[in-house]
Amino acid sequence: MSKNFLAILLFALPLISFSQTEREQKIQKVQENRTSSSPVNNNTTTNYNQGYQSGYQNGYNDGAWRNRYLTPYYYNPYDVGYYPYWNTRRTWDRREYVMTTDPNLVQRNPSKPMRLSFGAITERDLFQYQISPYLISGGESFWILQYHMTLPLMYPYYDNIETWEVQAWDDESAGGVETKYDFSIGGGRTINRFSPFATVGIASRKKYDAYYDETFILSSINQNGIYLINQQRQINMSVRAGILYHWEFLELLTQLRFDGRIGIGFGAGIKL
Repeated sequence: MSKNFLAILLFALPLISFSQTEREQKIQKVQENRTSSSPVNNNTTTNYNQGYQSGYQNGYNDGAWRNRYLTPYYYNPYDVGYYPYWNTRRTWDRREYVMTTDPNLVQRNPSKPMRLSFGAITERDLFQYQISPYLISGGESFWILQYHMTLPLMYPYYDNIETWEVQAWDDESAGGVETKYDFSIGGGRTINRFSPFATVGIASRKKYDAYYDETFILSSINQNGIYLINQQRQINMSVRAGILYHWEFLELLTQLRFDGRIGIGFGAGIKL
């Protein structure tokens, strides 16, 4: 009798689970997804001020530092380009910038000012927009760093839903969704007011299959009922080439990108 009961139970379990309604199955998927993605609390603390005071005092009282940054920098206003100045009204390097046409004073400069600027770029290809903050540092030759990113995901992603389950629910396809992140580094050189540059980087794409949930359980009405499954990740190398044009405080930038797709970007920055 016990063997027959066990056999009936094993046969009935799949039927019981399959007998769940679509709504019940989706509620269960939401609960599973929330449980698996709950954040982990980290109580680790760090003393960020450790050693700050002594390092600051040593750097500030250093004689070489004072000679380099507190000595006036003389520049000829009729010279165009990076040299002999970058932004003559900046105060963060504690220098005084003095306008002069005396070549003896200009040649006496202890060191040339560092180039430093930051801004943002909007990049576009046939598929998506990317927004990128950038940072430039150096001298007549300089480094440029860019971090490109698309907008974050607007729709919930479920790693616990398979394609066959979506087909069983008869949810309609909403196409595909893609996010992208790209870090690039490169260099350039200033020629008068123009600064050509080039960068190389690593681009990470994440692609998803999107579907409509007519019950709005897996996704809200505000999200049009769209949810995502089947994450696929792809790594590509990116190459960019561009040019900067600058004034005393402002710079404009344009660049081309190739990473399997061709994109074009425009941006503006502030010179510090």
